[in-house]
Amino acid sequence: MKKNQEVFTLIEILVALTIIGVLLTFVAPIVFNRPDQARSLKVKNDFMAINTAYNLYKLDNGSFPNPSEGLSALEIEKETGQGYLKTIPLDPWGIPYKVIENDKSEILIVSAGPDKKFSNSELSDDIFSEPIQ
Repeated sequence: MKKNQEVFTLIEILVALTIIGVLLTFVAPIVFNRPDQARSLKVKNDFMAINTAYNLYKLDNGSFPNPSEGLSALEIEKETGQGYLKTIPLDPWGIPYKVIENDKSEILIVSAGPDKKFSNSELSDDIFSEPIQ
Protein backbone atom coordinates (compact mmCIF):
# COMPACT_ATOMS: atom_id res chain seq x y z
CA MET A 1 0.00 0.00 0.00
CA LYS A 2 1.30 3.47 -0.91
CA LYS A 3 1.86 5.99 1.86
CA ASN A 4 0.14 8.82 -0.03
CA GLN A 5 -2.96 6.81 -0.87
CA GLU A 6 -6.19 8.71 -0.14
CA VAL A 7 -8.99 6.96 1.74
CA PHE A 8 -12.42 7.94 3.01
CA THR A 9 -12.95 8.30 6.75
CA LEU A 10 -15.83 6.62 8.53
CA ILE A 11 -17.51 9.99 9.11
CA GLU A 12 -17.33 10.86 5.39
CA ILE A 13 -18.94 7.54 4.49
CA LEU A 14 -21.70 7.97 7.12
CA VAL A 15 -22.42 11.51 5.90
CA ALA A 16 -22.60 10.30 2.29
CA LEU A 17 -25.01 7.50 3.24
CA THR A 18 -27.16 9.95 5.20
CA ILE A 19 -27.30 12.35 2.24
CA ILE A 20 -28.28 9.50 -0.08
CA GLY A 21 -31.01 8.46 2.36
CA VAL A 22 -32.39 11.99 2.58
CA LEU A 23 -32.39 12.31 -1.22
CA LEU A 24 -34.24 9.01 -1.51
CA THR A 25 -37.01 10.34 0.73
CA PHE A 26 -37.69 13.06 -1.85
CA VAL A 27 -37.35 10.85 -4.92
CA ALA A 28 -39.32 7.84 -3.66
CA PRO A 29 -42.79 9.47 -3.77
CA ILE A 30 -42.24 10.67 -7.33
CA VAL A 31 -40.85 7.40 -8.65
CA PHE A 32 -43.13 5.01 -6.80
CA ASN A 33 -46.14 7.28 -6.22
CA ARG A 34 -46.61 5.63 -2.83
CA PRO A 35 -46.84 8.38 -0.19
CA ASP A 36 -47.22 6.03 2.79
CA GLN A 37 -44.18 4.03 1.78
CA ALA A 38 -42.20 7.25 1.24
CA ARG A 39 -43.17 8.53 4.70
CA SER A 40 -42.10 5.25 6.26
CA LEU A 41 -38.79 5.43 4.39
CA LYS A 42 -38.22 9.01 5.58
CA VAL A 43 -38.83 8.01 9.21
CA LYS A 44 -36.38 5.10 8.90
CA ASN A 45 -33.73 7.32 7.29
CA ASP A 46 -34.21 10.02 9.92
CA PHE A 47 -33.89 7.41 12.68
CA MET A 48 -30.66 6.19 11.04
CA ALA A 49 -29.25 9.74 10.78
CA ILE A 50 -30.16 10.53 14.40
CA ASN A 51 -28.72 7.21 15.58
CA THR A 52 -25.47 8.01 13.74
CA ALA A 53 -25.36 11.49 15.31
CA TYR A 54 -25.92 9.99 18.78
CA ASN A 55 -23.09 7.50 18.27
CA LEU A 56 -20.72 10.21 17.03
CA TYR A 57 -21.64 12.30 20.09
CA LYS A 58 -20.83 9.30 22.30
CA LEU A 59 -17.47 8.81 20.56
CA ASP A 60 -16.56 12.44 21.19
CA ASN A 61 -17.96 12.79 24.73
CA GLY A 62 -17.89 9.31 26.24
CA SER A 63 -21.65 9.04 26.79
CA PHE A 64 -24.95 9.83 25.09
CA PRO A 65 -26.57 13.21 25.73
CA ASN A 66 -29.28 13.33 28.37
CA PRO A 67 -32.66 12.41 26.79
CA SER A 68 -34.23 15.43 28.50
CA GLU A 69 -32.16 17.68 26.19
CA GLY A 70 -33.92 16.17 23.18
CA LEU A 71 -32.18 16.46 19.84
CA SER A 72 -30.92 19.98 20.55
CA ALA A 73 -27.72 18.50 22.03
CA LEU A 74 -26.88 17.16 18.56
CA GLU A 75 -27.59 20.31 16.54
CA ILE A 76 -24.60 22.17 15.06
CA GLU A 77 -23.98 25.40 16.96
CA LYS A 78 -23.74 28.41 14.67
CA GLU A 79 -21.04 30.12 16.76
CA THR A 80 -18.62 27.19 17.04
CA GLY A 81 -19.64 24.95 14.14
CA GLN A 82 -19.59 22.02 16.56
CA GLY A 83 -22.35 19.43 16.47
CA TYR A 84 -23.73 16.48 14.58
CA LEU A 85 -27.00 17.49 12.87
CA LYS A 86 -27.21 20.58 10.65
CA THR A 87 -30.88 20.94 11.54
CA ILE A 88 -33.16 18.93 13.75
CA PRO A 89 -35.24 16.84 11.34
CA LEU A 90 -39.01 16.86 11.27
CA ASP A 91 -41.03 13.71 10.73
CA PRO A 92 -42.97 13.38 7.44
CA TRP A 93 -45.99 15.04 9.08
CA GLY A 94 -43.96 18.14 10.07
CA ILE A 95 -43.59 17.37 13.80
CA PRO A 96 -40.14 17.36 15.51
CA TYR A 97 -38.99 13.94 16.68
CA LYS A 98 -39.07 13.32 20.42
CA VAL A 99 -36.36 11.60 22.49
CA ILE A 100 -37.50 9.33 25.32
CA GLU A 101 -35.93 6.89 27.72
CA ASN A 102 -37.80 3.61 28.20
CA ASP A 103 -38.04 1.57 31.41
CA LYS A 104 -34.80 -0.25 30.49
CA SER A 105 -32.94 3.12 30.35
CA GLU A 106 -32.62 2.83 26.57
CA ILE A 107 -32.86 5.92 24.38
CA LEU A 108 -35.60 5.86 21.71
CA ILE A 109 -36.56 8.37 19.03
CA VAL A 110 -40.30 8.81 18.49
CA SER A 111 -42.33 10.19 15.58
CA ALA A 112 -45.83 11.45 16.38
CA GLY A 113 -47.20 9.57 13.36
CA PRO A 114 -50.05 10.53 11.02
CA ASP A 115 -52.25 11.98 13.79
CA LYS A 116 -49.43 14.44 14.67
CA LYS A 117 -49.91 13.79 18.41
CA PHE A 118 -47.64 11.98 20.84
CA SER A 119 -49.60 9.50 22.95
CA ASN A 120 -48.92 6.92 25.65
CA SER A 121 -51.86 4.81 24.52
CA GLU A 122 -51.37 1.34 23.06
CA LEU A 123 -53.66 2.40 20.20
CA SER A 124 -51.32 5.24 19.30
CA ASP A 125 -49.89 5.55 15.80
CA ASP A 126 -46.55 6.83 17.16
CA ILE A 127 -43.49 5.30 15.48
CA PHE A 128 -40.57 4.24 17.68
CA SER A 129 -36.95 3.69 16.68
CA GLU A 130 -34.86 0.77 17.81
CA PRO A 131 -32.97 1.55 21.04
CA ILE A 132 -29.86 3.61 20.39
CA GLN A 133 -26.78 1.63 21.38
